[in-house]
Amino acid sequence: MRERTRRDVLRATGLGAAAAVAGCVGGGGGGEDVEALDAPEGTEVVEVGPNGSLSYSPASLTVSPGTPVRFVWLDGGHNVEPEGQPADADWQGHSALESRGFSHEYTFEVPGTYEYVCTPHRTQGMQGSITVESSE
Repeated sequence: MRERTRRDVLRATGLGAAAAVAGCVGGGGGGEDVEALDAPEGTEVVEVGPNGSLSYSPASLTVSPGTPVRFVWLDGGHNVEPEGQPADADWQGHSALESRGFSHEYTFEVPGTYEYVCTPHRTQGMQGSITVESSE
């Protein structure tokens, strides 16, 4: 699987121009979006509601233990609510509904599968999963 870069996310969301303008004028509108998308190297990014869809992109992700995953809201009215996770895990997700530009980050350590949904859009199939591979 190819790692997403900040440039890929900006291109896909059309935020490239906003990033350029924000950089020139020293912030203002759009600055929050750019910060949320600027994930450090080694951090996986899951887009929440890309292009106004009721989905996560990617919908499923496989990572190694210790990998940070940043959920980035590209549309409002969504959350990331855990539905299932390994017994020793303590991921709380993010229950509050958020707006475009918000991000939630968590480092997944415990091997196993983490399943999550957007509670308002559960019946429309907005669900995802992260599998943390065993380090053995």
